[in-house]
Amino acid sequence: MGEVEVRFRVPRELKEEMEEFPEVGWSEIAKETFLQEVKRQVLLRKLDKIFEHSELTDEDALRLGEKVKEAGYKELKEKGLI
Repeated sequence: MGEVEVRFRVPRELKEEMEEFPEVGWSEIAKETFLQEVKRQVLLRKLDKIFEHSELTDEDALRLGEKVKEAGYKELKEKGLI
């Protein structure tokens, strides 16, 4: 995959703090962060498409999420992983 240069601005204070850690590969960190955010946005777009005609309310979704979280916790606890 070819690469292109992308430039962006950060607050001066942040740049000064970053310069205190010259051993850190800031470009790689930025690249990975951008990649993860793009993946997240793609997933959100897909989910929006899947649920665009859903009658599920936000409250319903939060309730279901809590049930899934509780079930996952219970399963991990039963397996002795937590």
